[in-house]
Amino acid sequence: MPGLSTAAIRTLECRAFNAWPALQTVIDEGWLLRFARGHTKRANSVNVLWPGDGTDLVPRVARAEALYRARRLPPVFRVTPLAEPGLDAALAARGYEAVDPSLVLAADIASLAGDFGPLPAPAPDPFAGWLDAFGSATQADAASVAALGDMLRVLVPPAGFVRVPAHDGGDGAYAMGVLEAGDLGAFEVLTVPEARRQGLAAKALAALAAWAIPHGARRAYLQVAAENAPARSLYARLGFREIYRYHYRRAP
Repeated sequence: MPGLSTAAIRTLECRAFNAWPALQTVIDEGWLLRFARGHTKRANSVNVLWPGDGTDLVPRVARAEALYRARRLPPVFRVTPLAEPGLDAALAARGYEAVDPSLVLAADIASLAGDFGPLPAPAPDPFAGWLDAFGSATQADAASVAALGDMLRVLVPPAGFVRVPAHDGGDGAYAMGVLEAGDLGAFEVLTVPEARRQGLAAKALAALAAWAIPHGARRAYLQVAAENAPARSLYARLGFREIYRYHYRRAP
């Protein structure tokens, strides 16, 4: 399996944190504790950026648990290749369940181009219709949509928001892209069930690439659930390759 150095993984992790911002953050000796009112585990979990020597895992885990429970959030750890040796086993010993194994994929951004005809221009403002339409497409509740909106309000790097209609003019596909230092992060890639197998997600990613390339983007990256075979197949056809994996540990 192709991979990245520890330093390169840390750089990409930081890019992704900037692209998917939490609403509150605590740094505990190299652990990044993120809080966003429960909207996605990515923004509401403990992430290791600089691992320790593993000798103080139990008190550090306990400190993190207290902070999450004080905010009525379940303690969740996102275990990446940056985690110190022993963290995964220590969490398992405390009864944490391993859930949602995921892959980080990357591609040369030029591979996202295709013969799609005219592409929609990504909107710089998600509040001009994109957020409400995306929330409706995902059937998310009002609290979840509001949390996502607040996260997007604090997003700092340039971002673009794409909505691609289906061939019959109905609801189709969505995606958002965030550009930082030559990397385009793709998030919230979604095709509504009624519009699948029309190439709409690929078109949405092509639109993000067309927007990002003139601004210096050279690489695209995204995160996908390991069990999502249709999405993984699509991304493979577009040139994405696995560069590392992670999973979550959720408290009992």
